[in-house]
Amino acid sequence: MMQHTKCQKCESENVVLVEYPITDPNHYDGWSEIDCQSCGARFGRWSGKELQEGESEVRKERVKK
Repeated sequence: MMQHTKCQKCESENVVLVEYPITDPNHYDGWSEIDCQSCGARFGRWSGKELQEGESEVRKERVKK
C-alpha cells in the first residue's frame, strides 16, 4: 500500500505529483515534483528542496556500477 504524500511545508495531503512534458530538458518517466494545492509550495522529488517560481527539479541520472 502506498503512503499518502504530504506537503513538507503545511503537511496537507492536497498535493499533485507533477510529471514534466517530454519536451522539458528535465523530463523523467514519472513525477518530478510535488505541488501543494493548499499552500502553493513545490518540492523536488530528488532534492527535496522547495522550488522557486520558474525553477524545475533537475533529473538525477542513475549511476552505473
